[in-house]
Amino acid sequence: MSPRTTLLAALALLALTATTRADLTIAQGGKSDYRIVIPHDAIPSERYAAEELKSYLAKITGVSLPIINNQAPRTPYEIILGDDPITGTAVDRATLGTDGYILRTSGQALLIAGGRPRGTLYGVYGLLEEKLGVRWFDPKVELVPKCSTLTLPALNETHVPALEYREVYWSVLMHNADFAARHRQNGNNYPLTAKHGGRAVVYFPFVHSLDMLVPPELFKEHPDYFPLIGGQRKSGYVQRCLANPEVVKMATDRVRGWLKDHPEASVVSVSQNDTFNYCQCPACKSLDDAEGTPMGSFLKFVNTIADVVAKERPDVKIDTIAYQYTRKPPKTLRPSSNVIIRLCSIECCFAHPLDGCPAESNKRFVADIKAWQPIAPRLYIWDYTTNFANYQMPFPNLDALQPNVQFFVKYGVKGLFEQGNYSGGGHGEMEPLRAYLLAKLLWDPNADVKKHTDEFLRGYYGKAADSIRKYIDLAHAPAREKGLHAHIFDGPRSGYLDDRLVAAAGPLFDEAEKLADNDAVRDRVRVARLPVWYVELATGRVKGDARKDLLAKFLEVAHKAGISNISEGQGLDDWARRMSGK
Repeated sequence: MSPRTTLLAALALLALTATTRADLTIAQGGKSDYRIVIPHDAIPSERYAAEELKSYLAKITGVSLPIINNQAPRTPYEIILGDDPITGTAVDRATLGTDGYILRTSGQALLIAGGRPRGTLYGVYGLLEEKLGVRWFDPKVELVPKCSTLTLPALNETHVPALEYREVYWSVLMHNADFAARHRQNGNNYPLTAKHGGRAVVYFPFVHSLDMLVPPELFKEHPDYFPLIGGQRKSGYVQRCLANPEVVKMATDRVRGWLKDHPEASVVSVSQNDTFNYCQCPACKSLDDAEGTPMGSFLKFVNTIADVVAKERPDVKIDTIAYQYTRKPPKTLRPSSNVIIRLCSIECCFAHPLDGCPAESNKRFVADIKAWQPIAPRLYIWDYTTNFANYQMPFPNLDALQPNVQFFVKYGVKGLFEQGNYSGGGHGEMEPLRAYLLAKLLWDPNADVKKHTDEFLRGYYGKAADSIRKYIDLAHAPAREKGLHAHIFDGPRSGYLDDRLVAAAGPLFDEAEKLADNDAVRDRVRVARLPVWYVELATGRVKGDARKDLLAKFLEVAHKAGISNISEGQGLDDWARRMSGK
């Protein structure tokens, strides 16, 4: 190291260890003394973090900061990303994990450092969003404040997410990796690459894997592999006879083969098919009866496979779902240490918080999660946040989003999968808002939801925000005032979709369209209006020529927005033909 480099390093170290808490003026009057410093051995996500920081600081201030590595000559005016041996700063990876980060100022330096592979990148996004006011409302709509003088206060913060695995499974996030990463989502189904820090979990397969483990075409030669129901072996979309040792061996060998073919997998799903149709042969039934739940035979099957995997690939987890008939935990059997129990809330009411709603379905779910918590080595949740039978129908669940996430975390959940409209072009009812709020909550369950909602509505709908807010309150009023429940397969004649909602929503959206700042905002308002039109069409509230005109307007807006599915199983055009009577 040259004398000059040594002097500058000493000055930088002196600045970083100084006790002063003066503000940092990052840019002033179109100029800046600051540089962005990255480790000389920076991983892709740390290099990308520097590029993202440089890009957004330039958008905010008009100043483009240089990026240097930490072996270059140093000055006191630096934004340091990641570990830095010159200043003696190192990341406490045991505390921060893979996604946590620190924001720390000392002297005139700012340190943004996090665990690998995602922490430092998330730290940059935390700074941009929470300190500098940047907002990402959807992949095409962002808010970037402009200022010629950018000043940061003294900072000394540590941020570690409550959830290790965060996946908002709405199409607006799923198909855009940059947008997902900016919201600090790290789920399996996002196209995240090394620059985003990759995915926290890599599943193969993702769920409902019994047909892959024991193929249905084997029934002809081996009916004994399949469930005994009503005294007969059943084929088709069914479960398997889990007490059959050949089934266990075949499934175990298949999992071992998957891990050879997919070495990137960190989680293998050994999970039931999406049906009841489970085996009631004497061996399966005896175990299920003894354990008080059909999860008895299924968990024994999972554990047997998991124990083999633990010896060969101790880094891999086996995931199984506690779903419908298997949701209740067994009396004595316990999951092996490398098993993830993924509890599913499909039967529940989502208009009200899971914990506290008087619906029996919610009471049973609460009892099950409380029973699983002390015995599951790792507990994940598969939650539901849309109406899967009617994507474009008003679904009054916004009041329950935060209480439910907080409830999950309270009972030890480490991974949360929030299933929404993932089909085709997306745009389920109020999709951008739901996805935005869920992303905030999965990172911080105690986030200020009212603030985030207000910011989103103003940023996304502009002057039309108040009208959209009134519509949201109107759509939630029956659940709030009358205690009406909402489930994920409700039809368009559900009690919370009353005449008052339909009658009052029209003038609100008329007003919103008039107030829209420009054509782009007006298009967003029209997409938000689709659910009201959907109810009118699906319930026959409009007839004759008025119905034809309304269907034409609906399809014009939907096609322009790229909407391809009207439900989980039906395309938009098929639905349109049904609505038109063809």
